[in-house]
Amino acid sequence: MSDASPMAAIAPVRAQVDAHLTTLVHDVDGLMGVVVASLDGFALAQVGREEETVSRLAAMTSSMLALAEALGRELAIGSLGALILEASHGKVLMLTIPVQPPQLLMAACDQTSAMGQVLWHAKQCVRRLAATLPSDAAQ
Repeated sequence: MSDASPMAAIAPVRAQVDAHLTTLVHDVDGLMGVVVASLDGFALAQVGREEETVSRLAAMTSSMLALAEALGRELAIGSLGALILEASHGKVLMLTIPVQPPQLLMAACDQTSAMGQVLWHAKQCVRRLAATLPSDAAQ
């Protein structure tokens, strides 16, 4: 469909999605921001990042997860569960939100974040988002 359809699909539950993301950011030390993105790289919701940055992050998250998914297929290790990037000044966690069509969660952390804590809380958030977000099997 059109590029606007993912945004229209999330509109009725936007307050709930924002609440889940805000809870995640508040529960995890060093978490600088989170973004929910569509598979085609459009930002659907975010907490804690500037809007101009969010569009680029959504596109990059989509690309990174597509690459990781292709790697998983090539190595025959199954579907992507999580992708973690660690850099000198921070970490990034990317997860698939299991709705139809699938959506993505990206969490940006500073170097003080404990990735086990980030992963646990992010997976809890993904479960809540999956229960909240509309799922359209026809798409």
